[in-house]
Amino acid sequence: MTRLWIFLVVALVSMHLAEGSRRRRRGYYNDYKRGGMGYPKRSNYGLDLRKVAPRCSYKMTWVRIVVEGPKGGGYPNALISLQDEKQMGKLYTDRNGVAKAAVKGCKISLIVWGKDLQTTYELVSLKHNKSGKETIYVKVKSRCNFLLHLDQRNDGPVSENDFDEDTYIQYQYVAKSGGYKEAGNGIAVSGSENPICINWKPFADGEKGSLKVQAVSQSTADTNVLHITKQGDDKIAVLNIPSYIDDSYKFLICINVWAAGDDDLISIDSGFLNAFNSMGSVDLSNSVDDDGSCAWFKDLDAFADGENTLLAIDFSDSDDNEADGEYLEGNAYIQDCNGKYTTVEVTGDETYTEGFLWPFACICDGAKDIRGVKVLKNQDFEYSISDNSKCDSVCH
Repeated sequence: MTRLWIFLVVALVSMHLAEGSRRRRRGYYNDYKRGGMGYPKRSNYGLDLRKVAPRCSYKMTWVRIVVEGPKGGGYPNALISLQDEKQMGKLYTDRNGVAKAAVKGCKISLIVWGKDLQTTYELVSLKHNKSGKETIYVKVKSRCNFLLHLDQRNDGPVSENDFDEDTYIQYQYVAKSGGYKEAGNGIAVSGSENPICINWKPFADGEKGSLKVQAVSQSTADTNVLHITKQGDDKIAVLNIPSYIDDSYKFLICINVWAAGDDDLISIDSGFLNAFNSMGSVDLSNSVDDDGSCAWFKDLDAFADGENTLLAIDFSDSDDNEADGEYLEGNAYIQDCNGKYTTVEVTGDETYTEGFLWPFACICDGAKDIRGVKVLKNQDFEYSISDNSKCDSVCH
């Protein structure tokens, strides 16, 4: 009799637990259907997920962008590049300086261009927005005097309607002119026909000045640095981010060089990088890959221990010999696999002649990192280089 009672009690308890489980599953499913946007209204623990997650994580937000001119008032027909968590697009302000858009996600970035190509960058968080409507105020900067083109495709500025998917580049710069200094940072659209406009004031003869720009691709995390001390008459600079780098590279070399007055980098054919040691020319064909403006060493077989190696650029391999007869501006950027780098500026004091080389750096004693790289400053273009003798003065 005792066993029978125990069996009945166990059976009743099991039935009760099973019924409770079915109710919880049925209730969760119904709440999931009522929750909308793929988010359950309540979890198995009775927790309202819409109260835990910010509204912007599961619903769109309507943003109203109010653009103000440098002297106040609405700024009509301003171009705005807008990126949310799903896509990037462009829009223009109306006659009152207002633009509207629906965005997804809890963070958006804006780039606003003024009529004189000055840019203003804003990063906006929507995490605490509960109404689904947000007003953003942006003030356009005053007119500036120097244009900086950033790209990651090696083909220069493109139509404003032609944006690639991963085209955002983060940058920071420092411009010095005599005792004047300006620093800034922001986000740019790769290859846009609207460049970054900064203030790099002209400096007189005898005064020192420089512009240093560091740019990082948001899609590939690759970096390039422009560092120049000479202002061309056209107040233009160009910087290109490598389009692809082999993860196992040992050294990266980027050539940020353009013809004076041109807003595009000189596109150099494969094999633009030359190397020389004490025995003469060094074959780099099996050690180096390049993408048209940057080259990376896959191995260090070309740099023998105890040997100094001279590096030089042949601009005559550029498309249609576009460097021939031109004053060249810009620099070379050298980075090792640890991210350490150095730069050296092209001379720019004479026009380039087809067939000449620009010697710019030495890899001393078979160096494996940037500590053994010595740059050669103020080097003229040379027609013939036969050995590494130029390295004797910098490699010790």
